[in-house]
Amino acid sequence: MLLNYLKIALRNIKRHSLRSFIHVIGLSIGIAACFVIYNLVRYEYSFDQFHPEKEKIHRIMSVTGNAEEQWPNSGTHFPLAEAVRNELPLATEVNHFYTSNSVMISSADGEKNFGRQSGVIYADSSYFQMFPYQWLSGNRINALKNMNSIVLTEKAMQKYFGDISPNKAMGRELMVADSIPLKVTGVVADFKENSDFTFTEFISMATILNKESFRNEFHVDNWENVTSSSQLFIKIDPNDFHEAEKTLLAIRDKYIEQEDDWKTDFTLEPLNELHFSQPYSTKAADKKVINGLIAIGFFILFIACVNFINLETAQAKLRAKEVGVRKSLGSSRKQLIAQFLSETFLIIICAIIIALFLSELGIAYFKDLLPANLSFDYWSVNNVVFLSLLSIVILLLSGFYPALLLSGYSPVKALKGDRTFKKGFDFQYFLRKNLTVLQFTLSIAFIIIVMAVSGQIDYLLKKDVGFNKEAVMYTFTAFDFDDQRNQVLKEELKKYSFIQDVSLSSEMLISQGLWTTSISLAEDTSDFELGIQIKKADTSYINLYDVPLIAGRNYRIDSDETLINEMAASKLGFENPEEAIGERIDYNNEELIIVGIFKDVHTQSMYSAIRPMMIKTDNNGLFTTNIKLKPNIDLVTAKEQMQASYRSIYPNENHEFKFLDKTVENFYQSELRMKRVLGFATVVAILISCLGLFGLSSFTIAQRTKEISIRKVLGASLSNILILITKEYAFLIAIAFVLSIYPAWYFLNNWLSNFQYRMELSALTFIVAGIIAFVLSLLIVGLHSLKAANSNPAEVLKDE
Repeated sequence: MLLNYLKIALRNIKRHSLRSFIHVIGLSIGIAACFVIYNLVRYEYSFDQFHPEKEKIHRIMSVTGNAEEQWPNSGTHFPLAEAVRNELPLATEVNHFYTSNSVMISSADGEKNFGRQSGVIYADSSYFQMFPYQWLSGNRINALKNMNSIVLTEKAMQKYFGDISPNKAMGRELMVADSIPLKVTGVVADFKENSDFTFTEFISMATILNKESFRNEFHVDNWENVTSSSQLFIKIDPNDFHEAEKTLLAIRDKYIEQEDDWKTDFTLEPLNELHFSQPYSTKAADKKVINGLIAIGFFILFIACVNFINLETAQAKLRAKEVGVRKSLGSSRKQLIAQFLSETFLIIICAIIIALFLSELGIAYFKDLLPANLSFDYWSVNNVVFLSLLSIVILLLSGFYPALLLSGYSPVKALKGDRTFKKGFDFQYFLRKNLTVLQFTLSIAFIIIVMAVSGQIDYLLKKDVGFNKEAVMYTFTAFDFDDQRNQVLKEELKKYSFIQDVSLSSEMLISQGLWTTSISLAEDTSDFELGIQIKKADTSYINLYDVPLIAGRNYRIDSDETLINEMAASKLGFENPEEAIGERIDYNNEELIIVGIFKDVHTQSMYSAIRPMMIKTDNNGLFTTNIKLKPNIDLVTAKEQMQASYRSIYPNENHEFKFLDKTVENFYQSELRMKRVLGFATVVAILISCLGLFGLSSFTIAQRTKEISIRKVLGASLSNILILITKEYAFLIAIAFVLSIYPAWYFLNNWLSNFQYRMELSALTFIVAGIIAFVLSLLIVGLHSLKAANSNPAEVLKDE
């Protein structure tokens, strides 16, 4: 019986080739989109799911700020770890480690320099207790017990010592920061599973705690310093979550003085949210993007399924006689439903095969947007199960109603040529029109959103940031406070004729980084303190960036002078900038003189508002080299020469010279990715909708060829016939346009609310999107209508 169903199904698919082609193409695109998105979502949600008792692991995060703005930070104060160990009994485990993203490591004899390593942390045994590794040599309890001990992952061991066994690596030495000898006390296997804990070198925390200079450098006892490097994890029962947060706030009140204008809070972040945590992370996945991709996959598949239902119900009447014959020969309704579902199933199988090829094309096209470690194993258990379940869903969603409809024809009426279920309301016609409207509602909404997203991105990139970021390049130097080679590099670069100016600073004028502190007027006896962003730089900084001074002058090098922006002057209580000149401020136990007020400029992405800001002179911590290029130069040659100078001074560093405007553009990578994905989804949605409209209009116009011929005989003109046929579809598109306005506006309004600076939504965007859909639809229907209108009535009516 099953074989018979398949034979008949193949015969019918071949007989209705155009319909089958549209079904297969539409469904294959939808399945391919769902398949790629499923693998991406599964990958993003797989991070750190292998740790024991993962539901109990939480990270303590800090939130500092005032009533106007708050700054979340994934790190904490260094001494909080010890306080939590002693005063939070609900925590069964406390794991404190300190990340160091730029540590120079060399061989003990100094002959081999391995460059700066980004996977280094300072930790103790509690790290390996909370996040168990497979120990290849050494043991968790003793490996990081003493000073100057280091545990390596297997890959790190091979990098430093070659292809040796873990046991032979024990006791060998490495040199860190050219001055700290470390002895290997353990080797662990690298995580094979997806994890955000990608550290490869683990230096004992005792190395920091038992040396006074390190205690000061790492702010071991400082309750006023919050850094994302100081990571603190605890293990608590999820039921004790709120009680633990209350205890953390009590610890805060005990050790941290709270000001009215500057407060600190602690919050707990579950481990399963860590991969999606955004503050100061360039690797975090965006849940909004992931949820958006899921919605896009659903909508594309839904549009394809709507196509299927539309075409099948439209052509149901053509198969009424077939149903009548089969019922007369004894076929039950269940057997007919099985027959029609088998046709749908074959189409789905064909669509899946094509979808796997389309997935490869999609993966290649979006390769730069997908995670580098994401792999697509088509025949893995998870993917086979997913495709099987998706097939069943599509079969039921797309095939069940048409099968139910076809099997419901009365054999007597069908054989007499009566192809209606009942007189009066035509539910099939009603359903087809509504599904067509729904299809184009989604497509038009996609068009509106893509146009608006593109407009907002262009607005952000073109918005005046308040200074000149064009022709500015930058690079980073050694992260070492005692290293003065940055001054040598500056002087070397200034010798090039194509360079206009060079400046050293703590960071670029606009960046993703945010260093904040608090200041107060020296003569102010109140407790008022102003939270302020700070940058350190030499005297060339504001000139290089063309930052306008609106009062006073630039500071002198090696002085106690500083510059603040307009907003800072206003918040300190000065009615105009000139009043602030000469005033003294308290900053970090030193007194500075305000000698200049500069114009408010944007120093971060447009997600953030302009903040109070201070620029002060300093010779230490200037790890960024800023370069202003002259116009009309050979950029390739200039970059090569600068890089050569850099390599001669910093042979072991691997930083490159980058353009600042490109870096600013990268602030909006998430939006640029969204624009690209939405643009692709829009094209796909329109393509599937137009394919469906092509098939549907082809069928319905073919059903009206006799009517058209009679009208031509009775004197109807070509334009009359075109208007007659296309007006119905024009009306449907008009309804779809009206229905698309609110969901598109709602989405865009919510999305734009994330930006401090946003464009206004224009009615023109909505109108243009509607015109695009209207023109495409009428072109498709009009071509079919024109062909029917130009047909010879004599040929059509010769058998009447």
